[in-house]
Amino acid sequence: MFKQAIGTEKLRIASYHTDIHGKASLPALAGMFQEIAGNHARENGFGYEQMLKTGKIWVLTRLKIKMNKLPAWGDTIELNTWIVNREKFFSRRDFELFNQNKEIPVAASSGWMLIDVKTKRPQHVDNLKMEIPMLPDKLAINEALNKINAVEIVESSSNYQVKYSDLDVNYHVNNTQYIKIFLDAIPFERMKTKKIKSMEINYLSESSIGDELEILTGTGKNQGDKIIIQEMQRLHDRKIICRAKTEWF
Repeated sequence: MFKQAIGTEKLRIASYHTDIHGKASLPALAGMFQEIAGNHARENGFGYEQMLKTGKIWVLTRLKIKMNKLPAWGDTIELNTWIVNREKFFSRRDFELFNQNKEIPVAASSGWMLIDVKTKRPQHVDNLKMEIPMLPDKLAINEALNKINAVEIVESSSNYQVKYSDLDVNYHVNNTQYIKIFLDAIPFERMKTKKIKSMEINYLSESSIGDELEILTGTGKNQGDKIIIQEMQRLHDRKIICRAKTEWF
């Protein structure tokens, strides 16, 4: 299934992967990327279970997905993933999705922080033994993973309470669930008539069962309606949990 440097998996787009248009949804794509990343790391000795034994885990901090054409229900796709580099506390991992015509309609890039499970403090990635080759010249997205600024012009707000089905094995909201929450806060008419060109997320903190979250949706200055900025805050302490930016066709 895997080569040393590049992990490869094939799968078929199922009905539960799709949205109202019959195309693979953003949460589904993020879930696929998360799964192959975990599998590739495990095969090379630094997966979740292996890292947990050392008292450290990888935490997703940034994700950007760019889409030219989404795979449809029934399509067979191939996913590739590899590590671009590692520096200080972070490692960059990229992804490519190939369709049946060997085109790359979806590409993604992600940033991961190595943290101590007990202290929650970042750990130097250079101290971690990783024999897998890095591929610094192979970029799925030829861009840096940038900081997303706060919403400057708030157009709407909504509240959400974290539920059991949002949680992962760490009892925190899974990164794919944040994508669902953000998309649900966007007006349905836009979701129905327009298409997302790219989505970028900064994961800044954790949330858990019962947390009340406020989702602010709007824009930045001089960005027009082709860019939507969103921010998620925990109500009781106003902690910023994550921010997202979507670009639309």
